[in-house]
Amino acid sequence: MAKTTEETLVQDIADNFQTYLRKGVRFDRVIGSAHTDLDIDDIETLLRIHFVLTDADGNQSKVGVLDFMRQLEDRIRQMKTTTSPESFQYRGEIRGQIDWQGTVKTRARAGRLDEPIFVCTQPEEHYNIDENLVLKRLLSVIHEIVTDDLAYALENPAGYDWLNAWVNPDANDSGHEVESAAQMLDRIYEQNIYLQRINVADTDVTDRTIESVKRSRSRFYQDAAILLDRYRQLMNHELDSSEARDVLNHTLIAPANTDTLFELYWVFRILDAYDDVEYRVLTDSRDSPSTIATWEQNGSRFVLSHDATGEGLSFNESIGDEEIEPDGYLYRINEVLSRWQTISEDLLGRGGSDSLWGGRPDIVLEQYQETEDGEEGLEQVFLGEVKYTQNSDYVATGLRELLEYMAFVKQTRTGDYVESADNLLESVDVKGLLFVDELSRETSSDRDEDVKIIQYPESPGSVL
Repeated sequence: MAKTTEETLVQDIADNFQTYLRKGVRFDRVIGSAHTDLDIDDIETLLRIHFVLTDADGNQSKVGVLDFMRQLEDRIRQMKTTTSPESFQYRGEIRGQIDWQGTVKTRARAGRLDEPIFVCTQPEEHYNIDENLVLKRLLSVIHEIVTDDLAYALENPAGYDWLNAWVNPDANDSGHEVESAAQMLDRIYEQNIYLQRINVADTDVTDRTIESVKRSRSRFYQDAAILLDRYRQLMNHELDSSEARDVLNHTLIAPANTDTLFELYWVFRILDAYDDVEYRVLTDSRDSPSTIATWEQNGSRFVLSHDATGEGLSFNESIGDEEIEPDGYLYRINEVLSRWQTISEDLLGRGGSDSLWGGRPDIVLEQYQETEDGEEGLEQVFLGEVKYTQNSDYVATGLRELLEYMAFVKQTRTGDYVESADNLLESVDVKGLLFVDELSRETSSDRDEDVKIIQYPESPGSVL
């Protein structure tokens, strides 16, 4: 039986990905594991990068940033302007058409009708028309993404094959040396004298303006308006499943991170069980970068975290002040840890931890409820361990890890174990599931076990 492929996983979660983006769910922790050197730490940066990688792929009815850039060198010469007559005052010379009425008035005000002063009118070009404002705003967005968000990848292109269209030199007929799309964009944006005359800094390019430019007679300006509108939609997390699949394929998951993609699959399966949930984007994801979503339902507050210890939980065990028998396991392991700390400090210049056990579950769902005294108390905890494997030995290791998390999880505030000794591993206050790839054997049992192994593509249903 073949292992579930990355392509299959991407296909499975694409619809969910765009759905939960619209609902405001955060995936910063997952995104951060994709391309750490690019410093992608939020979904907006990810979507901005995706935007500059869009391409029509030969479809004449669509437009993407890459094919827009391929034609930019030639099309930029088609920029439109408007002209209006402007009056200028000259002494002893004539430039343009003489405005005799204005000339006489000017001389009369000076009290010298024979003074060689002439008021002339000349056509003045204006560049700040709607079409050019949309074009300049679009190019400003693209230029900022390429030069800021993609700076590291452009300087170190090895390993970023999806950026080839921007970094590979391309021949052109402009008379310039062969250059990449990124270099061409930088040159045009910084040096084109007509583009420089367009001022968007103090201008609000409204949605109405964009819609108006979409009806322009020029395909160049139509495309610019379509792309700027698409960028704004992406910043509002509006994308269909096909585009979500492109995001996942090209910018979110590197080939070496299929494990993370498998974890994300199960995150979505858990969220699927909460149909009436209203998700919200965290006000500052950096305060809790591992928290994917929070919501309220039936008087309870839920917090879902990925690859983290949760909001108010601790997964760490140390001997502390406990009494230790003169001999036995705890006595000997305490001696090992003590000696390890001493030797590490002397020989390596670094201390060691006195922790007996510690970990970080793949998925944590906490349920909090208001108590009688108005405080918020922990009601239940769900812990999910994910193993992207079909190997029974590795599955067994994952099962042990899950049971350890369930047994040792504590409340950070009180330091007490979440599950009481009477209910230890009975899934009363702490529930758990192990998520694995499809195995060659059944993992269901006639025993009424709350701790189960869920195989791809089964659904866990409601976990709390």
